Amino acid sequence: MKSNWKSAVFSVKKSKTFKIMRLLMIFCFFFVSGAMANGYSQEQVVSLNLHQCDVNTLCQEIWKQTGLRFIYNEEHVKNLTAFDVKADKKTVREVLDQVFDNTSLRYFFEQDVIYILAKSGQVKKQETKQASGTVKDKKGEPLPGVTVLIKGTHNGVVTDVDGNFMIKIPRDTVTFVFSFVGMKKQEVKYTPGKKLNIVMEEDVEQMEEVVVTGYQTLSKERNAGSFGIVSGSEIKERVGLTGSVLESMEGLTSGLNINYADGQDKYLIRGLTSISSNRSPLFVVDGVAMSSENFENMVNSNDIESITFLKDATAASIWGARAANGVVVITTKKGKDTDRKIKISYDGSFTYKGMPDFGYMQYMSSGTLIKSATEIFDPEFYTWNAVTTTNNGISGFLPIVYPHELPMYKAINKEYTEVQRDEELARLASLNNRSQIEDLFMQPAFFTNHSLSFMGGSGVHRYYGSLGFGNDQTNDKVRTNKYMLNLKQDFNFTDWLKIDLTVNLAMTDKKDKSMYSVNNSILPYMMFKDENGDALSYSVLNFYEPDRLNYENLSGVSLDYIPLEDNRDGFNKSTLLNARVNAGIEIKLWKGLSYSGRFQYQRSEGKAEQFNDQESFSVRRELVEFAQAATTENGVPTFYLPETGGHYTNTSTYNTDWTVRNQLMYDRNFEESASHVTGLAGMEVRGTLTNSHGTFSRGYDPQTMTYNSYDEGELIKNGIKNPILKQGTSAVNKLTKKHFTDSETEYRFVSFYANGAYTYNSKYTLNASIRVDQSNLFGSDPSVQYKPVWSVGGAWTLGQENFMQHIGWLDRLVLRFSYGLGGNSPDPGLGGPYDVLVVTQDAVYPGKGYNVVTPANDKLTWEKTRTINVGVDFSVLQGRLNGSLDAYFKKTTDLLGNVPLNPVTGWVNALANLGTMTNKGFEFSLNSQNMSGVFNWSTNFTLTYNKNTIEKLSVANALSPSSIIYENYVEGYAAGSLFAYRWAGLDNMGDPQVYDENGEKVKLTQDLTDLKCMRYMGTMQAPWYGGLTNTFSYKGIELSCMFVYNLGHKMRNDVNQFYTGRITSNLHKDFDKRWRQPGDENITDIPSYEANSKTSTTRRDISLYRFSDQQVLDASYIKLRNLSLAYALPSGICDRLSAENIKIRFQVSNLFYWAANHQGIDPEAMNLRNGVRATQFGPSWSIGLTVNFK
Repeated sequence: MKSNWKSAVFSVKKSKTFKIMRLLMIFCFFFVSGAMANGYSQEQVVSLNLHQCDVNTLCQEIWKQTGLRFIYNEEHVKNLTAFDVKADKKTVREVLDQVFDNTSLRYFFEQDVIYILAKSGQVKKQETKQASGTVKDKKGEPLPGVTVLIKGTHNGVVTDVDGNFMIKIPRDTVTFVFSFVGMKKQEVKYTPGKKLNIVMEEDVEQMEEVVVTGYQTLSKERNAGSFGIVSGSEIKERVGLTGSVLESMEGLTSGLNINYADGQDKYLIRGLTSISSNRSPLFVVDGVAMSSENFENMVNSNDIESITFLKDATAASIWGARAANGVVVITTKKGKDTDRKIKISYDGSFTYKGMPDFGYMQYMSSGTLIKSATEIFDPEFYTWNAVTTTNNGISGFLPIVYPHELPMYKAINKEYTEVQRDEELARLASLNNRSQIEDLFMQPAFFTNHSLSFMGGSGVHRYYGSLGFGNDQTNDKVRTNKYMLNLKQDFNFTDWLKIDLTVNLAMTDKKDKSMYSVNNSILPYMMFKDENGDALSYSVLNFYEPDRLNYENLSGVSLDYIPLEDNRDGFNKSTLLNARVNAGIEIKLWKGLSYSGRFQYQRSEGKAEQFNDQESFSVRRELVEFAQAATTENGVPTFYLPETGGHYTNTSTYNTDWTVRNQLMYDRNFEESASHVTGLAGMEVRGTLTNSHGTFSRGYDPQTMTYNSYDEGELIKNGIKNPILKQGTSAVNKLTKKHFTDSETEYRFVSFYANGAYTYNSKYTLNASIRVDQSNLFGSDPSVQYKPVWSVGGAWTLGQENFMQHIGWLDRLVLRFSYGLGGNSPDPGLGGPYDVLVVTQDAVYPGKGYNVVTPANDKLTWEKTRTINVGVDFSVLQGRLNGSLDAYFKKTTDLLGNVPLNPVTGWVNALANLGTMTNKGFEFSLNSQNMSGVFNWSTNFTLTYNKNTIEKLSVANALSPSSIIYENYVEGYAAGSLFAYRWAGLDNMGDPQVYDENGEKVKLTQDLTDLKCMRYMGTMQAPWYGGLTNTFSYKGIELSCMFVYNLGHKMRNDVNQFYTGRITSNLHKDFDKRWRQPGDENITDIPSYEANSKTSTTRRDISLYRFSDQQVLDASYIKLRNLSLAYALPSGICDRLSAENIKIRFQVSNLFYWAANHQGIDPEAMNLRNGVRATQFGPSWSIGLTVNFK
């Protein structure tokens, strides 16, 4: 029998109910509540035609038509003779009277619950003793309606709303039998005087697991697809640590890979299936597709009932041209029948993330940097005249003399003695700005989440609502507040009409308090405050000091730059408002046939504002760049930009998304032929419109909201000659920033779809589906507009065959097979049946200009992925061990990307279908109940292997050894492949060498012409990944630990990249281990430093060292992702606090990790291709509280 027949019953004071409802009426369109008494439940009508059925089947059919729930002891009903039921619009009472008349069973109504009991005679009046206790599930939730029987008798009771029971016993030595639908039956011996605390476990065999596809809800037993299901409670337990619902899914289901490494695709299901189009899975919320960003912004994590992963073609093809990457279906919670009482729950958490590990970045200390600066100082090449008049040795165009260079130049110029020089260098070497960076510009990161939810209702109207708040404070002082409101209502007006309505409101408010961006590459001796606490200037990093003073003298404008005082009145903030209405209707038409309609409208409005006040350095510098010096001795400079007011940028984005769906559904069980048939046919229309408007104003005053005028057209077209401060090497400065931008993107889909399933004898199942998508993203040619996606599949419940019945330890065995076609549509604006144009305008030239971004391609079609899947589901040892194994092969054709065109067309390349890619692998998941009883221990293990290969790829240019280093997609290899030069060591000048295709040593990439000289190192996508979770519980204490792993992939090492020029920022520690003199090539492989950049680039190529095979590392790692300790307070304390249960949890993430490389590199805090470290955080610590009130 189905576990969803159980429900929680609760109570709360009437005043609380009315207060909450009044609040909801303010925010939502309407709120309807109904009250139905016992009489209504009894008088609901049903139509039945059942042949030789049992009580289980009868209860199931009545529940489907009325929502009435049943509670009974299976021992009482199992011996009842099979019976026929024929009823045409008869009341429930009439049907039950007909069935139970002249039997050993009786029944009675209690609101919307029907209790079926055994008829018993008079009980002797010797019952003078009592026993009591509480029954809960494994999560500590009380179970109302559990049948408690004294073994060997008909004497029993049913647990109340809080899971409590009290029963009279004839003697001290009795055994109680606890039974409940969806739970394993338990027998417990009674100990006199001791209160019983019973924890019931789910019965895997009794529960009928369902799969939600977004279009319909199916029995997993009657579907051949490959699915992964994660409960909302599992997500809720982890989201306090991650702050993200999507990240909380890691390791919980096979096939899903979540990548944190810089530059990698964040979410992948069964590998990469596209090279230039969208690679993320499709996210579906309550039956309607939604972007992952909107999902995170709008859905409260505590509102999630379950998440279903659709992985193969049979599961996902119903979603058509967006399903090749997999589909993630999120189902939110609904209201439950609570006898018109309201149930309130609170869940909150506080997570401390701390400060990043600055030492992880491998930069030099001030002492080591000054030491290196003195060693490479070359005043003969970088002469005093060169560094004070040109940009010799640095990337900027203005001359700059750095503080670590100035003492050495002053000593050469006789302005310093050697002692003074050494004292100044020693002073710089003694400074360390790390503590000031942490105190002034950083803060410990933390975030909090709070959610208050409520649910209730009766037979006609049920509701669920929540209020959510989240606050996120990042290390760089960015504060984000998130507010969410959700109300979901279900109306069961009659047995043939159901309506549901969901309203979501969400607002995200973000403010950036930090106006100065700091990182570890800043020169470590540059302090922000002196010993007296006064702010220090950084102007020496922007100008040569005498030049700065000259610019200031000519303009009268200060060009001093003091980070702690800069842009004090500026701001950087954004606001995003989301609203969503989702409504559905279901009408039962005739004998299993029903109509379903759904409509969703979503609107989001975003606004981002940035203001740099007139005293900020960037505004002052631009003012001087567009100023000319006075032409007379007592004259004043001429300014071409406003002298007052700041720079104001305002960007507004509006997005409208709508979906309309109509479908017919058929679901009928034919008892006579032991057949079950389900079907679905429908059409869907979707559209998305996005508008973006941007403005930029100079001379803006935020108080009066006005700006000063200037001749922008002249400054863009002709600029000014002989400015006080040049923008570059040209003698003319011109404005380039546009003052106005506007864009619009629209795409539309019309889809037709159908699927069906046939099951015979509950053993043999066939599935099939088909869908046709038409869109303005495809070519207009009928050959690409009307191509269907489809799938077929079959399942064999082998464990129910007669020849398997003798295997006592086998509970369930199902074999599955599926084959089908999925799709992935082009991104909007990249190509289509017509020329894609961008309209341009400027302040100089009148009229409009049109740029053709990409030419028309009426043959452009979506990427198509064919998938073969073979799987097996199993359960043994009475459900103590269960899992699944799937093997798959995916072939993606018509890959989208830029292909070369004949130059006579006027185009070098254009978006087209260009190649083929395959993915093959297997997935394994295993769940075990290792120990049960007072002490429980369960394990969840997931393992996934995926091998990706690009089989065919049309590219614009032939690859060379130097270009393949940066190429993500190479024919014949996996996506994300890493190629490397074959390292040959340093020569006697400290220059890197590699082997060419003939085995000869070379020092320049131009000497490498054949790809045979390159070595394939592997892929950046881990082929092996998964998770291992162990959960231990004892009474009210629960300990859980989750390990995740990614194995078998590669990354480049983090190496020194400074070998020529002048030191303008901090250096990698490895620079101190470089080659210095002949013979060092025997003890180091870090190339030498060469002051002259021209000599360095003509004599050698440093990239040969950085991209050599010896600098490719194993990126495998295992992490203790989540360690959680939870404690459920005793029921006595909960009772005193008017709560059903209270749980406190402590969690820590990333407490420990192992990495295969020996360089101290965390592969998740790394750009795997470029070999550059990213910010690494230590463990995150979280404390959370969950309270379910009575």
